[in-house]
Amino acid sequence: MPVTIRDVAAASRVSIGTVSRALNDYPDVSTATRERVRSVVRELGYMPNQTAQSLSSKHAKGISLIISGFLEDKVFNDFDTMLMRGAFQFATERGIPLSLNVINSEQQTEKNFEQLCFEHNSSGAILFGLKTDDPYCESLCTSSFPCVTVDVEVPGEKVGCVRLDDRRAAFEMTERLFDLGHRRVAVVHGSRNAVVSRERFLGIQDACRVRGLEISLDDVVYTNFTHEDAYLRVGNYLDRHSSGEGVTAFICMSDLLALGTIQAIQARGLSVPQDFSVTGYDGISLTSFVTPQITTVDQNVQLKGYEAAHLLYDMLNGERPAQTIVLPHTIRMRGSVRKISR
Repeated sequence: MPVTIRDVAAASRVSIGTVSRALNDYPDVSTATRERVRSVVRELGYMPNQTAQSLSSKHAKGISLIISGFLEDKVFNDFDTMLMRGAFQFATERGIPLSLNVINSEQQTEKNFEQLCFEHNSSGAILFGLKTDDPYCESLCTSSFPCVTVDVEVPGEKVGCVRLDDRRAAFEMTERLFDLGHRRVAVVHGSRNAVVSRERFLGIQDACRVRGLEISLDDVVYTNFTHEDAYLRVGNYLDRHSSGEGVTAFICMSDLLALGTIQAIQARGLSVPQDFSVTGYDGISLTSFVTPQITTVDQNVQLKGYEAAHLLYDMLNGERPAQTIVLPHTIRMRGSVRKISR
């Protein structure tokens, strides 16, 4: 059974009202009583309920939005912006303070997750951009601060997750290409340590298997999920393969990778979609502003941020347990893909 405020009151030998006032720093509670109540809270593990109280009290703590790898790509990526917008939209509607913290993998070794929450007076956090080998992925499992991860599922009683069915979405995008007559595709892969990369690649392989096709490992271009990587490595791929040698489409694991791929193709005097079709993944606004407009999997990123904040809020208030929420996606077919005849 979960520890309740009544249990804390009984162990502290005070009333429930006194426990509430002590946890929210009301001045009519003596220092000795406040310290005794907080000691019992720590002993009994009442942290989740305490953080829920703090969000609804006049001394409300806020929540943190922690983004890892924000500065890795030189090209503006409004994926992060839309994610932040969604989280801030929910926080504004509920009157919750929300702080933004930008880190990278190395900084995670210098300051652990709990330290970051404590320093920013946060009751919990939303984390985006984590890789499976990041230090925070291990420490979240035992953290006393509730959190919600975006895209990466991490085990733990206080860890929720909001994600897409990336495998299904990549399957559907690949199926669309096959329906348009494409048979040999190259994959512009994301980071090897990213869960979404692995899931999307599995979806592409699933679609190939249904059609009795397969992807040669030589047709997989690995990147670090940056525009620069895609431009350089797809360019190298084209230089090695005499303009593709039968490949008619590039399936990219993000919109920025698709942009870099298109630029690499065009830099060699080739065109999209006449010489190669290109697809992206994310649905950032940039995809509709470039020529040709990029066919993509639209994640509705703003909704992702909103639902992550909503889940964390409900976890803190005891309205929902930590859980995984899978959001819908939309395939948006645009000018970067063409039908081919065999």
